[in-house]
Amino acid sequence: MKMKLPAGHARRLFLGFTFSIMFLVVFGLLIAHNTEAESASFSRASLDNYPLTIGIPTADPELTINFYTRLGFKQSEAFSGGLDKVCMEKEGSPYKLEICHNRFTAAGPLSGGVSGMSFKVKNLSHSVEELKRQGIKFLETNGTRDGVIYASMNDPNGISIKLFEN
Repeated sequence: MKMKLPAGHARRLFLGFTFSIMFLVVFGLLIAHNTEAESASFSRASLDNYPLTIGIPTADPELTINFYTRLGFKQSEAFSGGLDKVCMEKEGSPYKLEICHNRFTAAGPLSGGVSGMSFKVKNLSHSVEELKRQGIKFLETNGTRDGVIYASMNDPNGISIKLFEN
């Protein structure tokens, strides 16, 4: 038995279905746009308020803290989460450091984890000379890569650190 719709009903059903789909698409786009805008503002606020945190495992926390203090970082008591972790930060730096006491390995090059960091300085030669006076040993003081002059050193745990002037 075949059912037949009264005249005009098929067209009304089709139009109703089409408008329903269009409404859902527009509604979905509005939600996606709002979510993207909120996400972008959240990400921007997050980046501005929470710099990149780098965990540095070390068998000798005092030596590591002393090294980063000479680079201008200061201990940040508010961020220290326990006895085996010391947080450090430097104004103008995109990094916060978490010096983590690793009691199970000797200090040396890391396997995995962070392998290097770069810091922008106003005057490279002045910064190098000042750090040399503080006892920092450089691997290279006048390197060039892609037109950028840099100086490189290693921290006590083997992490590569580059200073560059831009």
